[in-house]
Amino acid sequence: MPFSVLRHRPTLALLLTLSWAPNAPASSALPSEAELPAGIDEASGLAYSTGQSDLLWTHNDNINDPGSMRRVTPFLYGIAPDGQRRVRVELTGLTQRDWEAIESGRLDGVDTLVVADSGDNRASWPDYALWFIPEPATLPASGEIRTAPTALLRYRYPDGPADTEAMTLDPAGRQILLLSKRETPPRLFSLPVSARQPFDATRGDSDRQRLRAAPVHEARLIGPMGGLVPTDPINWLLSPLTGGQTSLPTDMALSGDGRLLAVLTYSSLYFFRRDRGEPWAEAIRRPVASRSLPRIDQWEGLAFSPDGRFVSIVREGSDAASMRHLEIPEAARSAPRH
Repeated sequence: MPFSVLRHRPTLALLLTLSWAPNAPASSALPSEAELPAGIDEASGLAYSTGQSDLLWTHNDNINDPGSMRRVTPFLYGIAPDGQRRVRVELTGLTQRDWEAIESGRLDGVDTLVVADSGDNRASWPDYALWFIPEPATLPASGEIRTAPTALLRYRYPDGPADTEAMTLDPAGRQILLLSKRETPPRLFSLPVSARQPFDATRGDSDRQRLRAAPVHEARLIGPMGGLVPTDPINWLLSPLTGGQTSLPTDMALSGDGRLLAVLTYSSLYFFRRDRGEPWAEAIRRPVASRSLPRIDQWEGLAFSPDGRFVSIVREGSDAASMRHLEIPEAARSAPRH
């Protein structure tokens, strides 16, 4: 969701933008930055395809109307690492409220996309939804697909509403991880993948009736996350002015081996490593590495590259450099202790 401090303090935003130098390309095969295609101006999630290493998935939230139930057409976008649009998927049978994250993984033998309808700026929704959509095996020449979710996981938090923009899939634990945004410290929760329910988009009910008919599962608290402190001296000095908003988590992603958890904020990247047999509650106490982003902005989507060498991030807006590919710090790539 919008980082209002920067929108209303142009001088501060310019200073923060000028504080970072451009990054070198993360890979010789990739540009360091790219522009998202037209139509993606509220990017709020990012995931690499499970079946196609040169394809990423992203989406808008609710087209400048966060937290509302205004009817919009829900789309997923498949894009190339250089920002070119390759496919647009229209989803039917559901209402998009405030999409904030997308993940991909192989579930029960099917390459699947998971979309989190989890945003709640005003902490006013009693429950939230995760949508499960089979990932297209091939992309049509038309660049357009129309499909429907096959499963739904409706959930709530044990102590009331919570705005959440960070979500990832932990295949080893067969669970979805969710990280709250507007709490100090943020808290990590989990939901079992097995809690998802089959979803029939052809039933005669309305989209909202189909959603309300699903049972609500309660997320399990894993624990608080530590160490999301400003990583740059200028960010640290200006934190009294920004009110800590630059350190709010907006997305997270898990490496292919399930050991390295990356967390994105408006200003920084943080990496948490889980050793073999270590519970997440212990692993998230402090990051093993961090790095400042090229500039403080509305970075809201994060994904590990399939080869694990870099992360890709996207931000709201449709101008140049709305997508970047960043090298993972050496300290994060180091071998785990066990």
